[in-house]
Amino acid sequence: MLQELDEKRSFFELVTRMASLHYLEGKTQAEVAVTLGISRQKVQRLLRQARELGIVEINVRNLTTVSLDLEKQLRSTFKLKDVVIAATHPAELERRHSVARAAASYLERHLSDGMVLTVGMGRNTGEIPDFFYPSRSINCTFVSAMGSSPHVGETVNPNNICRRLAANSKGRATYLHAPANVESKRVRDILFAQEAIGPIINQAKKADLAVVGIGTPSDDATLVRMDCISKTEAKRLAESGVAGDLLGTCFDEEGQVIATDMHGRLVGLTLEDLRHIPTVIAV
Repeated sequence: MLQELDEKRSFFELVTRMASLHYLEGKTQAEVAVTLGISRQKVQRLLRQARELGIVEINVRNLTTVSLDLEKQLRSTFKLKDVVIAATHPAELERRHSVARAAASYLERHLSDGMVLTVGMGRNTGEIPDFFYPSRSINCTFVSAMGSSPHVGETVNPNNICRRLAANSKGRATYLHAPANVESKRVRDILFAQEAIGPIINQAKKADLAVVGIGTPSDDATLVRMDCISKTEAKRLAESGVAGDLLGTCFDEEGQVIATDMHGRLVGLTLEDLRHIPTVIAV
């Protein structure tokens, strides 16, 4: 009996310590695993149990009046369905964690059984799985919205993001085994005609929700790191009026598409495809 009590006490101490490291100190699952000397898979499982046992509770966001007013202004100005303002932080990584945490919470509230979520590429998007631990299983499908690139880390590639989101929610992942960009529109069209690629693209087009990162034309942009464009090209795009990109498609401050050398070479959804998806979450 005493041994059983000691084992239960040790279990709750471990789960409490793990939850504190992740939710209060902002450590990623990988960092928690290293700190506690256990596998990342065990961290995922125990964090889910922490919520199921009531050790971790998710509270309603308590934003200041200024944030609420700004959310309202952004919704009105850009005609958005919803806006969530994440807390800022001096450190870039902490800012990314703040955005990812807010996006993960939003996803949990809006995903339900039978839905299809398509996922893009990017560092902010890649952080979301670290904070996505639904309190219930969600029988949904996560499908890549674009191909992957060997020039960036695994964590920012859509296939890996889909895999992790599906694992955390006990859903399913559908992968797009193709490069993010190719030599020409002709090559892209040939890929789209392949049985292993075309149906995946079509499934992504019919998604209920999409999660995409908002890129910027900077030296450290994901498009540069993917080797889609050079640093010189990124600078030229910024000087020509490009304000950002979604899934590699560049746009100006008014949201109008700006044609670039990448146009027609990207393997994935387009802005026009995104317009037909009911809910698009941009992070």
